[in-house]
Order: sequence, then C-alpha cells, then structure tokens
Amino acid sequence: MISKTVILFYLATILAEPDGTIVQLEKGKIQGIIRKSENGNDYYAFQEIPFAAPPVGSKRFQLPQEPEPWEGILNTTKNTKICIQTNSRHDYLEKSEDCLYINVYSPVVPGSQNNLLPVLLWIHGGGYFAESGIYEYYGPKYIIDQGVVVVSFNYRLGAFGFVGTDDGTIPLNLGLKDQRLAIEWVNKNIELFGGNPNQVVLVGESAGSISVGYHILSQKPNENLFHAAIMQSGSPVSGILKQNNPNTVAFNLGKLVDKSFSSNSTLELLNLLQNADANDILATGIFGGVAVEKEGLFSSLGYQAFQDKKYKKIPVLIGINSEEGIVFSLPKNETKMKQIDADPTQLISYGVNIPPKSKQDVGLLYKQLYVGNSSFERDFGGYIKYLSDNFFTTGVTKQVELSCTDAPYYFYEFAYKGELGQQTTYMPNVPDDVEKVSHAEDLHYMWDDTTNSDLSQYPEEDGLMLHRYVKLWTNFVKYFNPTPEPDPLLGNITWLMTEPNNLRYLDINVTLEMRDHPRQYQQVKEILEEYMQPPFDSYS
Repeated sequence: MISKTVILFYLATILAEPDGTIVQLEKGKIQGIIRKSENGNDYYAFQEIPFAAPPVGSKRFQLPQEPEPWEGILNTTKNTKICIQTNSRHDYLEKSEDCLYINVYSPVVPGSQNNLLPVLLWIHGGGYFAESGIYEYYGPKYIIDQGVVVVSFNYRLGAFGFVGTDDGTIPLNLGLKDQRLAIEWVNKNIELFGGNPNQVVLVGESAGSISVGYHILSQKPNENLFHAAIMQSGSPVSGILKQNNPNTVAFNLGKLVDKSFSSNSTLELLNLLQNADANDILATGIFGGVAVEKEGLFSSLGYQAFQDKKYKKIPVLIGINSEEGIVFSLPKNETKMKQIDADPTQLISYGVNIPPKSKQDVGLLYKQLYVGNSSFERDFGGYIKYLSDNFFTTGVTKQVELSCTDAPYYFYEFAYKGELGQQTTYMPNVPDDVEKVSHAEDLHYMWDDTTNSDLSQYPEEDGLMLHRYVKLWTNFVKYFNPTPEPDPLLGNITWLMTEPNNLRYLDINVTLEMRDHPRQYQQVKEILEEYMQPPFDSYS
C-alpha cells in the first residue's frame, strides 16, 4: 500500500513549480516567494494562506470553519492583514476580521526531498487583544538557517476571540479554537513544504505561551498534533488572562454596543453582535479572556489539571525573563501603592482560593515577603518583584514542579540585558535592587521584527546572544534537547533537566550557567500551600 507520505511528496513534486514557489494545496494553488536568510541562503515564504473562512457576518462569534476552495493561483507573497485590534506597529497593515491566515517558511524547495524537517509552530502573544503572527512581527531569517520549517499564524483577538456564553450560543475561547484549527492545518499540510508532521514543536510567548499550555492540557492521549513545546513567559497555572463570569462579560459587551439592549437571551445577544459594526465592538474596550468550559477541549482548571496529571506528556522547554513585571509597573502609580499598603489582600489573585478568614493573613505575608517592614509606597522595587512573580514566575515554576516527574522539562531564566532587547528607555526609573530584563525582551533575540534586521547596529555581544538563543531553541525543536552535544557557541554547557526536588534552571546571561530554585518561589509556595483550598483554579 502506498503511504500518505509518498502520495503527498509525489503531488508536491509534480505540482510545484521548478523554483518551489507554487504549491498545490487541497483548497487550491498558492504562489510564494524566495527570501534570504541571515546567512544569505534561500528560503521559501508563503504568507497569508487561508486556514479558515473569514469569521464575518453569520460566522462572527462562531467556531472557525474550513475555507472555501479558490480558483487560479492565490498570491501568498506578503502579509497585509492582522486581526482587528486597537493599534498595530505599521500603518500599512489592515486591521480586519478577515484575518485567519497562516505563514509557512521552509529552507528547502517544497517537494524536493524525502528528508522532512522539524517544524517550529509559533503562537504569538499580546495579551489576547493585540499583536499578530505576520512576517513583519516574526520574521524567521535568524531561525531558518538552523534547518527547521517555521510556521506562524493569526487568531481572533479581544472580544472577537475571547468573549462567549457558557451555553455555547457564542462559543467560548474562539481564539484558542482558531489556534487549534491552525495546528490541525499544519498536521495535514506541512509535508508539502518539507516539514515533518511527526515532529512539530509548539512554541509561544506570553499569551502565546499560556495558549501552548492550554493545548498541552487539551491534546488527547491518542493525539499527536504536536510533539514537544516551548513556553516563554506564561502558564495556564497562573491566573492571568482568565475570565470567571463569561456571561456577565458577554452581556456587558452587548449593552455597551447598544445601550438599549436589555435582553437576557443569548440568541438575541448573538444577533446583536453579529449585526454590529466591528469598530463599535472594538471601541467597548472589552477583551474577555480564557474561560473554563463545561466540557470539551478547554474545560480544565489550569492548576488542578496539572496537579491531576491530566495533560499530554511531552518534552517542554519553559522559562521566564529575569524581571517580567517592569513593563507592567511603569509609570509608578503612587495611589495604587498606598491602596495595597492599606489592604494587602489585593496582592492575592482572583483565581487563588483563599478562605475569607485567612485573606488578611496571606496578604500580610506577601507584603512581608516583598517589602519586609517597609511599604510598597517606599519600596517600588518590591512591587515590581511581586508583579514578576505573581504574573509569571510562580505559575511557570509550579507547572515545572508538577510536570517534570512525567516528562523532560528544561527550565530557564533569560537575564541578558542588551540594547537589542529594545526596552532601555525605562531603565532610569527602575530601582537598582531588581533584575533588568522585562517582559518580551527575549523576542528580539529570536525573531526579525524589522527593528533588529541589521545586527551590525547593535553591540557584538547582543548578536552573540541572539545566535546562542536561536541555537538553544532550534536544538530543542530538532532533538527535544537544547544541548544535545558540546558546542563552543554555547560555552559547551549541558542544560540539565529539572527535577521536583531540584528546580534547577539555565541562567541565560553573558554566560550560561545552571542554577537552582528561581527567585522567591519557595517562599511563595510555603504561603500558598498553607492557606489554599480547592477548587485549585490558579496558583498565582
């Protein structure tokens, strides 16, 4: 019997143009473009391939659907659309509901070889309300030379992707379900571009990292849509970017769109929202968030699911930046500091279940941990450290601790502060006693985002860090091990897997060094595990 792989390669070979820029998909032909990598090598870029039908009209606020076939050859040589959002980095991009597109970048001529390459499948961050997976934000030229196929895509954002009703009239978590359809698309089509559907590594940062975690939780034991994961700065174990009362959020959206709307019918709400102007929905400022569904793929409480071992056991590379909270704390809000000092229970996240009688004690313990006998008003550095841990470190580390007994876990902290990280203007306002690498700085050491296209404009050490970072990440994509053999570029370091009783991690700085127990995790753990009670929704 002829295998699926043989058939796909036969089709790719006979239907691709000699230069590899035309590929036949099930829905129609696409025209790509040849681009140059950092090292001057050709790679094949196919941008803005439809992976779902435009979610407009009656498809707005509904599950993503397969795209319609097209005639002729579809031009996929550039990105023009990002999902509707308030702002974008470039004025020439169209913010549109018609945005469910995927990009594929391959270092080999499509259909030219039987030796399929590993696939890095990227989910962008942006708090579920901003950003995009387009070439201008996440160009692959530094990654592609390492011999992997790179894929990125858009998914619905804000209210369009993360507002819904718990009866399913407006399905919850549409953005995550867009992501799921994109992952399935890769599984079905990536062979045509030289990628191996049996070696797909799901990679994401911030909201993208949290999404990767939800897909780890939702992938069934017999599914193999992806085979390993990289999670940069985010875990569903934490409480960020969740919503706990989706119906309330959805009906508030309806009332803001139409002040006369007073119905309690989810069908009438859907009708209102499907017929509203998209910009009126955007203007409400309601973004929604991930909601726990009654059943189905996204029905797990993040912390509880990892605690109960209800997840796909796959290799994971996961970590944090050294002071994620900087960008979320500036400019300093003196009023907020005073409010927390007066009521430390505000330090307890909504999803952390602390009995009411214990909340004051827990709040005071948190305050003592981060500012001692001082106050947040006088110790701004303590507040930054708290935000870093509460939003990122605590949840990420708890996932590592719970999961590393069942699967290989490589844990890291990115602590290299360079000009390439872009976030330097705020440094005079950052206290000396905090770490210096804020949220998302690591992205500039991985992707070409147009600000870092010319590394000669940056210190040589920054370029070295970029090449080290890319090598570690692509090693993991290829071998499920970031340091499979000694490498002078990496200082011949061996990145050791972490263990439950030895939370070791790689400190990625001017040098690469294995260390133990990140930040204040052990102290936070002692507080939480003394006072927390079920249900275990979030850990921070």
